[in-house]
Amino acid sequence: MKIQLQVPEGIQIQAFYLIFLIHTTQVGTGIMGISTHIYAEAKQDAWISVIIAGVWVSISVFCMSKILNQYQSADLPGIQVDIFGKWIGKILGTLLALYFFSLLISVLLNYIEVVQVFLFPTIPTWLMCLFLLSLVVYAVLGGVRVIVGVSFLFFIGTFWLVIVLYKPVSLMEWNHFFPIMTTPYSDILQGTFKATYSLVGFETLMFIYPYIQNKQQAHRSVQIGVWSTTLLTLAVVAVTVGYFSGPQLERLIWPTLSMFKIIQFSFLERFDIIAVGIWMIVILPNMITVMWLCTYTFKRIYGLKQKHVLYVSAVLLFFGTILFQDRLQINYFTDKLATVGFYIAFVYPLVLLPIVLGKNYIRRKRGGSQ
Repeated sequence: MKIQLQVPEGIQIQAFYLIFLIHTTQVGTGIMGISTHIYAEAKQDAWISVIIAGVWVSISVFCMSKILNQYQSADLPGIQVDIFGKWIGKILGTLLALYFFSLLISVLLNYIEVVQVFLFPTIPTWLMCLFLLSLVVYAVLGGVRVIVGVSFLFFIGTFWLVIVLYKPVSLMEWNHFFPIMTTPYSDILQGTFKATYSLVGFETLMFIYPYIQNKQQAHRSVQIGVWSTTLLTLAVVAVTVGYFSGPQLERLIWPTLSMFKIIQFSFLERFDIIAVGIWMIVILPNMITVMWLCTYTFKRIYGLKQKHVLYVSAVLLFFGTILFQDRLQINYFTDKLATVGFYIAFVYPLVLLPIVLGKNYIRRKRGGSQ
């Protein structure tokens, strides 16, 4: 397997678009229920947990950039093979591909459940799954530039959803945030851990790096992307904590969507129904990018055609998704996946960086002595 990749200039992208690609990959179904999970641990200091998580994301991105800068044009599967050898590198790459596969199942399950609760209670899971996967497969077949274009357009198309939060903001109770910093530090850090599931996705940088034209600007663009996601998450958590009382918030499954229920217009009484429908264009870029990551990783490791991997993955995803029958199974699966995602996105780069730096130092030293 080649460590360095030479991507044709015609399919490269500008680093500027990483802002939208990273942001849309991070924002998905997690933000719909993140407030409940963080509040259960950190209570009124939930917003502090989000800020700590954002700083941690920024540090992880910094480590990823330092790792990639050690190579001219490599991705994570190639770097792992270079550092750990062929077999261990391939095993680690396979685990990453399976993680992305599982992440797709999680996003599909959570969004289909929301649609069944808010819009169509009797719609079969397999029908929604088939519809969403068809869109994802169609977009991934278009290649990296289509994926980046979808991320950019859908980011612009959904930005106005933030504006309609003005109503809950005007009804917030500021005493819900007091007393500040009275939650034990261990609980605040536990809240930070709960926030990580909604912030994963920035590891996309480690895979798309060879496709970036002006690589020297990639780090800055990704930092802008992850901080825009952190600020959005912080705003959602702060508004929900301020709007709902503690006991109310702990009972809600999707507090972000529940807030939309109070938004009404003269021509529209149930805005939450519209919001759930529009949320599909929030999760589509997320699913498309994760599907690309999954199939690209398998392609890099085993030298398979990405198109073939894509079709097989779509079929397996379809059957994998319809196996889940109830909310308890989905919750258990999502919780376990969040733990895996935490170690891959938040811990692994910090461990990998000193190993890469150490190995390259030894190589340079040996090269100099020879």
